Amino acid sequence: MSAASTAVRSAADAEGGVDTGIRPDVDTNGAPTTRPAVLAGKRLGFLLHLDTDEDPATSYAQAVELFQHAESLGYDSGWVIQRHFRQGNEHVSSPLVLLAAIAQHTSRIRLGTGVLVLPLEDPLKVAEDAATLDVLSGGRLELVIGSGPFPGAWEAFGQDLDDRAALWESSVQRLHEVLDGAALNSLGETLHPSGAGVRRRLWQATSSAPEVAVAQARAAGAAGDGLQLSRATDWNRNQSPEAQAALITAYRSALPEGIEPRVLVSRAVYPDVDRAQALSRLVDGAQRWQSWLGALGRTEAASVSPEEYLVRDHSRFGDAASIADGLALDAGVEAGTELLVSFPPASPSFDEHKRLLTATAQDVAPLLGWHPHIDQEDS
Repeated sequence: MSAASTAVRSAADAEGGVDTGIRPDVDTNGAPTTRPAVLAGKRLGFLLHLDTDEDPATSYAQAVELFQHAESLGYDSGWVIQRHFRQGNEHVSSPLVLLAAIAQHTSRIRLGTGVLVLPLEDPLKVAEDAATLDVLSGGRLELVIGSGPFPGAWEAFGQDLDDRAALWESSVQRLHEVLDGAALNSLGETLHPSGAGVRRRLWQATSSAPEVAVAQARAAGAAGDGLQLSRATDWNRNQSPEAQAALITAYRSALPEGIEPRVLVSRAVYPDVDRAQALSRLVDGAQRWQSWLGALGRTEAASVSPEEYLVRDHSRFGDAASIADGLALDAGVEAGTELLVSFPPASPSFDEHKRLLTATAQDVAPLLGWHPHIDQEDS
């Protein structure tokens, strides 16, 4: 049996008794299959959407437990999404606060923001909060910043969305200066605690707009920051895996000599025993997201069937082998250094979320060459 197949546990052996419902990867003759090991030597992270109808207190408590569960499975990182005012029914408007709580209940897994909308924040205050969280977590913070597309949030914070590009550039420059230890006033005072560790683990999320995405990718590279790419979906300006691979090439070309590339590529997966069962569990969440997009004026996304929405969303759902086959041929995944999995547009229950984390780590990722890094120390 291949190493990848050997690494796949049966559902009965799943961590903590969680039955993933998925069996090892074999062909119709019972022989193990092979595919490109696109995750060999790379990191695996998960993006947490707290978009259920649970109350905030319950959702935050579940987030802590889900991070603990992911850490026990060997995930390298966990990321929480930022949404203001329950956009998409999310609960997390203050990701650094939530990650501080999670930090106290975990010891190894890296803690990421996915994505903190920097132009709506004071960069100095972000640096102070991030540096404090980095100390509390033992140097585990991964700070991803982006410009954020939601007009309602910009209006609420008294900002004009038309100024987004200029505000983004000035905010990033200011954050870099503060984290690099620049004097902040006439007294020569600097950031405390030091932001040096956060500076080394700073990431920039690019816009999906093709007219600016390449320039932003190069700017992230030139700054020595990591590059974060959102999901390649037809609903995201038709951004394709191939287009994202081109952005990664542009990013790598701009990196200063001696700086290792850091490229986080996000993909939606939903492993289950087969496609039909996965689809049955995804329909309600798909319709929920379609309703939200329709309220934003995205009629094309709102008017199709849930299954068509999922297909055009490029959500990979079904058995582990089929999901792995698709990811293995994904140019963006191949070019990245870390795969960030999420489970939208589902709104899984707590137990289902644990099953999905388990199935992805034990049944999907090993088929692509990933190995859990349970004993790995954070650098």
